[in-house]
Amino acid sequence: MKFLSLLFALVLLLAAMVLARPGEIIDFDQDDHFEHEQDGIAGQAVRGEYSWVAADGTEYETKYVADHLGYRLVD
Repeated sequence: MKFLSLLFALVLLLAAMVLARPGEIIDFDQDDHFEHEQDGIAGQAVRGEYSWVAADGTEYETKYVADHLGYRLVD
């Protein structure tokens, strides 16, 4: 009985760790012209970046954070 209780507690702990860890939310790449990646916990805090190539060949990149303080651009 003690073993089953310990096993159940371990399974619950592992499930909580998997659900709580930040994970990949978005990973989108379109023909090397547009890319968007985002990691974190949806609805709580995410960090991401997107980039695109303009018609003249110039590449642009934007990095951001979205959390309880709002959406902010970062370096």
